[in-house]
Amino acid sequence: MKKVVFSALAAVMLCSTSYAGKNVAKAVEPPLPVPEKPIKPMETAVPPLGMYVGGGYTYAHGECHCNPQYSPNVSKSNTHGINLKAGYDFFEYAGIEAKYLYTPWGDTDKTMKHYGIYFKPMYPVTDNIDVYGLVGYGKTKCETLNDSFKGFSWGLGAEYTLNANKGKKKGLGIYAEYLQPLRKTGNRDIKTHTGSVGLAYHF
Repeated sequence: MKKVVFSALAAVMLCSTSYAGKNVAKAVEPPLPVPEKPIKPMETAVPPLGMYVGGGYTYAHGECHCNPQYSPNVSKSNTHGINLKAGYDFFEYAGIEAKYLYTPWGDTDKTMKHYGIYFKPMYPVTDNIDVYGLVGYGKTKCETLNDSFKGFSWGLGAEYTLNANKGKKKGLGIYAEYLQPLRKTGNRDIKTHTGSVGLAYHF
């Protein structure tokens, strides 16, 4: 009887030990902390406003056939001075521009003054280079004729923007242009031509 009891106890203990061994949980090491990368704030590009101002040097040539019905009576002038301008680009193909030209140096008493407003069609040749036209209306005063004239005016030009970003002009640019401030026919056949170079700043 004692042998049977001892055998039963031994079997129970063996089964308990074996079952307990199966349920022993293995120690799990905690994961190593991963350093978080700092999140940089998103940089928002400020779009160009379209406004610009500029100024530079201008050379002007004027010619007047004052009395062609009688004898050649031609008055010519070669002067130089400054040009100023301010404008707004509606988009990359069109804008508007106001101009002022003043050429007090050169031939004595033959100063030319001109101011006008122009529609400005443009074409971007590259991201940095634009060519443009000028079509508008202005007033020109020729000191040699001691008179002022109003009328149609036109011109052509090109500009190189130093730091254009995908065609969006912002910052400094260099321009060169031709402008005919005045062309008048009749009793006095008057022609004026100007060439200008300068710097423009786009906001």
